[in-house]
Amino acid sequence: MRKSPLILSMILLSLTLIMGCSSEVDDATKAAEKYKNVEYTIKVSDDLFSEESILARNEEMKPYFTEYYTEKAIGSRITTIPFQIANKQKLSLKPDNLKFTLSEQKKNIVELKYTCDLVLLDKDDKESKRVPLEGILTMFDVDGQWLVQGDRFDSEALMKLIYD
Repeated sequence: MRKSPLILSMILLSLTLIMGCSSEVDDATKAAEKYKNVEYTIKVSDDLFSEESILARNEEMKPYFTEYYTEKAIGSRITTIPFQIANKQKLSLKPDNLKFTLSEQKKNIVELKYTCDLVLLDKDDKESKRVPLEGILTMFDVDGQWLVQGDRFDSEALMKLIYD
């Protein structure tokens, strides 16, 4: 009879750990979804590449990044890739069908595979083109906030929109 409370305690502990891990993944996924929505929502305009516009874009993206990724994304102009697409295509952008699946989880790190349709919109917000994208986001828990540490985005699909 003594084994029953021990087994019950072990089951409760296991469930608590599972629920805690699930909560971390949920929180990381919510943060990733907010990031991708901000990243891929662009209204085309003539001044996308003005100094003010690029500075505003970088400031808009910083709250989603770790310190490391902020330097990388801004330094290598990753934050302006959606601007380049909107400018080249002369169309606005918005994400659709954004889906995340857990790829890997470690202490304070969640890696999420994602798929998304990048929808290109004309001046009347009517769909002109739809481009499927996929990638992997690495999210870090920094003081209770999930931030992007890395984004292995679909560079091939995005570059086709800029250079083709």
